[in-house]
Amino acid sequence: MPQLVTPGGARGAARQQPLTIQVVDVGRDPALKPALLSGRLTNLTAPFLYHDPDKQIAFVLMPMELGMTDMEQQRIIGQMTQSVMRSLPQDAPRAYLLQPRTFFTFQSLVEAILEKDGITPDMIKEQQAKADLLRDLMRSTSEEELRSKVRANDAQIDSLMFELLSASVEANLEAGREQAAQQLAGLQQVLIEETTYGKKIGARLATLQAFQKSPTRDTLIEQLIAAPDSETRESLVAIGRQLIDYLFFQTLTGRIDKASGEEKDHLIALRKEIQDIRDRLDAASRAVMQRKAELINKILGSDKPLEVARENATEIDEMFMSLLQANLEQAQQRNDQELSRALSAVYQIALQIMAERQPPEVQIINALMSMKYPEETAKLLNDIKDQVDDRLVLVMGQFAEQLAKEDRTDLAAKLTQIMVQARSILPKYDPSKDVQRESAAGATPPPPEPPKPKIEIARR
Repeated sequence: MPQLVTPGGARGAARQQPLTIQVVDVGRDPALKPALLSGRLTNLTAPFLYHDPDKQIAFVLMPMELGMTDMEQQRIIGQMTQSVMRSLPQDAPRAYLLQPRTFFTFQSLVEAILEKDGITPDMIKEQQAKADLLRDLMRSTSEEELRSKVRANDAQIDSLMFELLSASVEANLEAGREQAAQQLAGLQQVLIEETTYGKKIGARLATLQAFQKSPTRDTLIEQLIAAPDSETRESLVAIGRQLIDYLFFQTLTGRIDKASGEEKDHLIALRKEIQDIRDRLDAASRAVMQRKAELINKILGSDKPLEVARENATEIDEMFMSLLQANLEQAQQRNDQELSRALSAVYQIALQIMAERQPPEVQIINALMSMKYPEETAKLLNDIKDQVDDRLVLVMGQFAEQLAKEDRTDLAAKLTQIMVQARSILPKYDPSKDVQRESAAGATPPPPEPPKPKIEIARR
């Protein structure tokens, strides 16, 4: 949980200092939600309003410690809700903003947000217990002690534990703690080897890996027969869907004809299960494609296409772009110039929406890569040097390394040139400026953070 910074610390301080109106609007920036729930919004100031337009949620955190009168609270809440209303599209629902729900503690607000996602307090307690167990396992001083603890807690190792462990590995990798991520990955392997659920996961992974090493119809059939459970068979059908065709079923039917007794009954049941899984996956895929097609038509028919696209930003993904590209190619083949121009405009809007979802550093790097070196890139770097520092060069290095691994050497070379240029233009990172910005904003700087734990156990 974050330490919420309130103006002053004593009761009545709210009347001594002006309060900054803060809104955590997850409709405009979905990344704010996991950051809030995981405690990464460390400089968040109370009071604030949490807004989720998709779920029509308006929650206000108004700690009792602020010592505000009812009239003062209502004035602040009114300012927050008015700020949100002004940012909404004209036809967006607003009624839920007229009576936002007020919370006095951060914990109660988080629980209410999670409850709207179908996560009950009991589920939160269960996840916390799993996180505590993970920390205890990671404190083991030897592999023998670790394996003994794992076996003793066999009943506690389930899908939630593996999800939490995977999330923790990801969180540590994102934070640059590769050693911690490797330790967690090692623990995952021990869980696979020593626990009942882990062995089930291990068998599933082995089955999927066997098919991925030899992705043929015969291998797919063999692994479907050997699959330990229905979840594994569903995963195999999903990743091998392109191979499940007439020839696949012809081969499987041939094996059925040669079998007898229980083996034949098992293969007949397997064929029916594969058909059902295939049909279910295909129906889900068609539904998604239909939704994407409807959004394309909605954007095409709107007089404010960019606004419509932003309102549906979560739907604009690789599948949306593929469908849009296919329609554009068909229009070009038919020489339908009017539709081609309209679809091209939608394509550019979609690219803009996807770019807006990227972190600011990535947006800057993409902009630099699209410019002429060295004149245009130097101009942009000079324009932004008051907002960013040489930490951007580190991010550029990661991108250049990835481009080189993908054999995109021309782009990697250009980015390397820009890195050298950026290092000479951008100022060096100065931690004291962060404190100065906080003071200028009227917030009490938080105390120095203690050393970060070597391993982060994610909250999911």
